[in-house]
Amino acid sequence: MLDLKNISLQFDEKLSAIKSYDVERSELTLEYRAQLEKMKILDPALNEKLPPYSGAKFLETGKLIHTFPFNWKNRIESMEWVDSVLSGVPVGAVDGSQIYSDKNYEIPLAVIQISRIFNRHTSDRDYSQDTDAMIITPDEFEAASVYSFGSEYIDARRFSMECEGIIRLMNDHKSLFILLDGALIQSHINVLNKNIRDIYIKAITKLLDSCEKTRNPLIGFIDTTMPRDITLMMHHLLGLKKSKLSDTHIFSNMLWGERTAAFLCNRDDRRGEEARSVLDNYGRFKSEIAFCYMRLGSGLPVRIEFPAWVHKEGLIDKIADIIRAQCVIRGNYPDILMRAHDACVIRTGEHDLFYGMLENFCKVHGIKIHRSAKDFHKRMNR
Repeated sequence: MLDLKNISLQFDEKLSAIKSYDVERSELTLEYRAQLEKMKILDPALNEKLPPYSGAKFLETGKLIHTFPFNWKNRIESMEWVDSVLSGVPVGAVDGSQIYSDKNYEIPLAVIQISRIFNRHTSDRDYSQDTDAMIITPDEFEAASVYSFGSEYIDARRFSMECEGIIRLMNDHKSLFILLDGALIQSHINVLNKNIRDIYIKAITKLLDSCEKTRNPLIGFIDTTMPRDITLMMHHLLGLKKSKLSDTHIFSNMLWGERTAAFLCNRDDRRGEEARSVLDNYGRFKSEIAFCYMRLGSGLPVRIEFPAWVHKEGLIDKIADIIRAQCVIRGNYPDILMRAHDACVIRTGEHDLFYGMLENFCKVHGIKIHRSAKDFHKRMNR
């Protein structure tokens, strides 16, 4: 049980540290936001002044902030606008969930499940929903040379399975706008072992290649994100103090539906100057991931990532409208991503159901399985 009294005392003791962090962040936000005035009109020629690993580079010319004037008076009018955007537009989404292997059951077995959603938004209800599930067995953990009861390998396999699900949708449909719940730039893998990192790299580069060949726009939707790509670019370009301020804070004053211009990602997530960035591992796609920020709720802006060729084909505004429309349906989060999540999520009670199936399977087939005594009592006390 959490010691609430002790935690409360800790909050009091740490007040100055927490408050000073907030004050510094607020001051930096105002400083950087004031300098955005110098970037009202964007010029890709300025990229020549930027060093390697500059955080971001200019891609879309013109205004920094793209406004979204709307005059809906009620839900009916907003949904009429949604229909005007989505009618006849094929949109897809993929999401995944997992059960990690549990050392309380001795045999390392894990489950990965993904869902694929497709909606053409037509009157004949051309809509489909499919799920795929996979059990990861002890020999697979051993072949990958990973810790059997950790999460990193399963997370990598889940991402790979999600990418395969997207490729399948791309191959089955034309002119498809497809959403991935997460980033195309997988910075977190820089701290992982090479064998696990390679799973991510192989999956994302194969996905980007399929996206390019099928010309189906891929959209990475990141709801909670703290990147420092544009703030780093501003440090290099405008001589601002280098900081850990995230991009989302300097754009937190945007209005609902507004978006920034699109930039090319040139992220510096190296662990030391001699190390490689994650994008260094993307091969020919190293400089081909674009992004922008959008305000879709009361919190910080979300980040949208997509292949740079989307800009060349003039599809950024179309993507922005699709995202807005999806968020009007659900309420500040893309409806189709929530449908994918609801279809694939493995709930807590289903974890217990899986392990009940495992126990029965082992009993039927004469496989010995020893449960942890501590885990047994924990479950009895639930």
